[in-house]
Amino acid sequence: MKPQNAVLKRNKAIKTTTRNGGDTITDYIKADTTLPPFLPYPRFLLKMDISQTAKLLYALLLDRTTLSQKNEWEDDEGRIYIVYPIAEIAEILDKSSMTVHNALNELDRAGLLERERRGFSAPSRLYVKVPPPIKFSLDMTQRKLYITPKENFTDDVKETLDMTSRKLYPNKTNINKLTESQTKGASGEQPPAAFGRYKNVFLSEMELAELKAEYPDRWEYYVDRLSCHIASSGKNYQSHAATIYKWAQEDAAKQKPKKGIPDYSFKEGESL
Repeated sequence: MKPQNAVLKRNKAIKTTTRNGGDTITDYIKADTTLPPFLPYPRFLLKMDISQTAKLLYALLLDRTTLSQKNEWEDDEGRIYIVYPIAEIAEILDKSSMTVHNALNELDRAGLLERERRGFSAPSRLYVKVPPPIKFSLDMTQRKLYITPKENFTDDVKETLDMTSRKLYPNKTNINKLTESQTKGASGEQPPAAFGRYKNVFLSEMELAELKAEYPDRWEYYVDRLSCHIASSGKNYQSHAATIYKWAQEDAAKQKPKKGIPDYSFKEGESL
């Protein structure tokens, strides 16, 4: 027998003995296998621009929220809340209290968490939040997500397509990653409209009017630029309007001549 075959045969015998002896700590998943307890991890977290600790913390808080639902822990407005001391979270995640505190701040800034202080020595309430369900117009999804042609649908489906039922998440759009302030608008009135090449730049009527007034010849360029950037990178921004203003200011700063360098530019027909 060749040495290599002998080694393979010995290893196979060891594995068999370990399995039959009951010492194995893992096993293959079969149709009737009972899965171990696990945390719910929403798909929209995969593309969010937050730390991995913040994502894991959100999954942990979401799991605790399901327990609050069963126990009917809700406030006067019917909102489910949880009570979770930072020290306990730090022990479960094997992180320091400061790391957990920073992760909580990340979720707060991303619009996925709201904390309510209850007074001296009383534990704070944590409200875990989820992105609202968003429906897409058929024309936008057909142009940008390459779904079945319009004529193949009935009249009611032609009007709108539900993202969940058509399994479009998260192909070409960032709608599920929008914070509450983006989906409600600056003052909570009418939801912002979608703009850009990929219909993933969301601006309120006021934001759009201000962009047109300040950059009448360039606003469409910046909207399309941001749309392509979001579609290609998958990044999330707290405010699309603020991002456009930031880019415009950076471009303007690049065009200014550096101090101490004479400007030798001249118009046609002029001489130096």
